[in-house]
Amino acid sequence: MHKGFMTALVFPFLLLWSLFYGVVGGIFFKILAVYESWNYQNHIQITQWKRYPERSYNKFVSAILTYRMRTRPMDLVSLTNNQIRKEYNQAPFPFLLILINTAISILLLPFAMISGAVLGPAFVFKRNWRKWQRRVQANSAHRA
Repeated sequence: MHKGFMTALVFPFLLLWSLFYGVVGGIFFKILAVYESWNYQNHIQITQWKRYPERSYNKFVSAILTYRMRTRPMDLVSLTNNQIRKEYNQAPFPFLLILINTAISILLLPFAMISGAVLGPAFVFKRNWRKWQRRVQANSAHRA
């Protein structure tokens, strides 16, 4: 009887806490997750641009060569490649990739916040409910 009464007394407070903290915490941690993902993706782009300039440059030149060779005969591949290498002596800073990563993160942010607001309370409630159940079981085993 005592165990059931305490559970009935704790349940509404646990539910309110789960709603409040779950919504606020869920939104906050989803915003944090989107930020960390954005930061990681941009860090990778900048690191590759700095550490592997030759690889970045080759990828850049290859992309331009592919674009330009769409309308030219295949005999001009080496000439076109040399022209591109003279025109561009290094790979540009990956502004476009960083801008795209930022745009995608901004587009994903509202959906992530909504999922945090929905999934957060359920997570907090389940976690705290399990703690409460273990505490009640430990107290009843301790008394027996």
